[in-house]
Amino acid sequence: MFSDSEVRGKYAPALNGRYTADEALDRLLTGSGLVHKTVRGKVVVIQRAATISAAVNARETVRQAPRLAAASEPDFAEAGPAAGAVGIEEIVVTAQKREQNLQDVPIAISAISPAFLEKREITSISSLTSLAPNLKVESAAGNRTTSIISIRGGAQGNAQIYFEPSVGLYLDGVYIAKAQGTVFDVADIERIEVLRGPQGTLYGRNAVAGAVSIVTKKPSGELGGKAELSYGNYDYRRARGTLDLPAFGIFSVKLSGQMTKRDGFYDVSGNAYTDEAQAWDSKSGMIQVRAQPSSALTLDYTFDISVAEQQTGPVHAVSGTGSLAPYVLPRKRQKHLSFDGRNHEYSKNWGHALIAALDLGEVGVLKSITAVRKQHYRDALDLDGTPIAFAASSREIHYKQFSQELQLTGKTGRLNYVLGGYYFDDKGHVDNPQSYFSGLSRTEGGYGFTTKAYAAYAQLDYQLTDALTLTGGLRYTNEKKTVERHLTRITGAGSTVVIDLPAGATPPAKFEKVSPTVTLAYEVSPTVNVYARYAQGFRSGGFNATANTTADTQYIFKPQVQNTYEIGFKSRLLDNKLQLNVAAFQNDIDDLQLSVFVPGLSASSVLVNAGKARVRGVEVEAVARPTDRLLLQAGVGYLHSKYLEYIDNGVNVANNRTFTHAPKWTVSATADWAALKADWGKLNLIADLGIVSDYYSAAAPLKPTSATQTPAEATRAPSRAMLDARLVLSELAVGNAHATISLWGKNLLNEKDPNFLTDYGASFQRLIAAYFPDPRTYGVTAAIKF
Repeated sequence: MFSDSEVRGKYAPALNGRYTADEALDRLLTGSGLVHKTVRGKVVVIQRAATISAAVNARETVRQAPRLAAASEPDFAEAGPAAGAVGIEEIVVTAQKREQNLQDVPIAISAISPAFLEKREITSISSLTSLAPNLKVESAAGNRTTSIISIRGGAQGNAQIYFEPSVGLYLDGVYIAKAQGTVFDVADIERIEVLRGPQGTLYGRNAVAGAVSIVTKKPSGELGGKAELSYGNYDYRRARGTLDLPAFGIFSVKLSGQMTKRDGFYDVSGNAYTDEAQAWDSKSGMIQVRAQPSSALTLDYTFDISVAEQQTGPVHAVSGTGSLAPYVLPRKRQKHLSFDGRNHEYSKNWGHALIAALDLGEVGVLKSITAVRKQHYRDALDLDGTPIAFAASSREIHYKQFSQELQLTGKTGRLNYVLGGYYFDDKGHVDNPQSYFSGLSRTEGGYGFTTKAYAAYAQLDYQLTDALTLTGGLRYTNEKKTVERHLTRITGAGSTVVIDLPAGATPPAKFEKVSPTVTLAYEVSPTVNVYARYAQGFRSGGFNATANTTADTQYIFKPQVQNTYEIGFKSRLLDNKLQLNVAAFQNDIDDLQLSVFVPGLSASSVLVNAGKARVRGVEVEAVARPTDRLLLQAGVGYLHSKYLEYIDNGVNVANNRTFTHAPKWTVSATADWAALKADWGKLNLIADLGIVSDYYSAAAPLKPTSATQTPAEATRAPSRAMLDARLVLSELAVGNAHATISLWGKNLLNEKDPNFLTDYGASFQRLIAAYFPDPRTYGVTAAIKF
């Protein structure tokens, strides 16, 4: 039994072989967004995945997950005469808290499929730049475990752990609150969803620019696994593995992890601590346990841990006067460096999560997501990158967050609904001693903070007609923040307390907001959808915990509110051989939060509300399979960003400030060619190109109006093109297992321009620090899957 409207326009591969009925149906429905179940042992029902009960959903998802892909390869050997009918396979996403076909979700969303991730060995968000239009992911200066994620020009340039990011990051539905420590490894990722534009209703706090959701592969209850070894230049070594254990009783267990080591990219001379820079040593692991005590209840427990240690990415002093002048370097990556500091970074992140899904029958599915995450971080940085002791900083950070979310999703008649409540609290403390001018100016400082946040949300999708759907949503958010701060200046004459604000000395900052969203989606045909959307995003305000004065620390900057208007077009064309999606949007931003460097006793940045801004843009994504052996994907993002108001010392300087982390163009192109298919295996040639046009790391004056200002051009990151390539030999029979051998190269064009620059200003001898992407790397990977 099935509905004609559910299957119209879908294709299934031909089958050639011996299968049970369940196996055959699984293969026929792979990637279609449909699943099957047997009723009373006699009737097979085929319907959308979102309408199946939680327990059935869990079982079917396990069977289908390894095959779901936006553009995974068909099995050429088994496709037979009907192979020409096999187009681009579909992917099921959970962007709106329920399972939907990617092409049916009326928002700008990119889903990076399992096949794409596996072939490119992607295990963290650090590899995502240019994989979706208007998405840019950078490491924060030398801190390689800290990310700056920009979507549509929305980013938090200050990666200090106190400040809130612009993009919400989720791991299996658990919100990861801080940018620091977000570059961690996950050995077995099912897919990554990139949601562009405000996600204030369903995702809530600090998803003002969008959200990135990492979804891991869950235990299957069947024995299986994968082992992988890699070796590359710079003595790169990586071991990665997963082990799925057979079900025992109501339990299924999966173990996964990886270890990576690499020598430094730079040779260092004259340093007492190290002879190399940007060496890497990381370990990560995950334990997943699924329990199904009844047909209606599924429990998923996850423990994950990631530990990374490195000689950090070194500074290139590309500008400097006075004592720095002899050590100024060209604005190109150098192989040989000399600096005096330790340049060391250690990051440990771990967490527990328990997700319970209870099928309530016609009422819907009730889900509980409970999680606690912790972080221990320390670094010691040479801020100037020269052999003189000009500027050094270190940090010791302890952070903990707890979150609890309840969701009810269901359907009644023409109405789909998502209802939820959310609670979040966190606590962190940072010790941050700094030293400047060969120790003549030193500070002992630190800060602490807490957050408590409550939210309630609802989103309803109502099918007005068979083709027209109206979506409306609201989220209420209430947050309270506290701050503590101490700062002592140490000179030859002794020490002076500059700031002394213990816990409780400063009244808490409180914020609340109701964030709406409205979407109208219309199905022009079974293969063409259009939509119009309004959404509001909210980024919390707070204190400037890193400020240099008591007044600046206690000053409360305002929340940032963003209203986005978007229209979009999604299509499957040419007998599903082409997918073409287009979105156009306008972001109107009030109280835009900007990180501004403030010279003083220590290197400090504060957040200010610059005023109003407007960002307009267009995004185009295309996936094409011109032949069964060739898959092409491309994405183009365009941004036009400007300030409508930027008040600096009472003057509107909107026309004389740069917009940060907002490249005008982002372009991606990938090609995956199945060059050879034989009984003994398959050969794929893969090329990935990502282009990012020039952008600015800080809001700087285009034309300086005083001698202390630095022109924006001095801190502009030039455009760059990053080309990766792979040769993948797969499906090599080894007994009952299959082996894969890959030859790979990254940054083959060896781009040498900086991707991040920091201007320390006139009071720090006009030091401009530059940081660079990784150089050209290459290697080989061997894997076996059983």
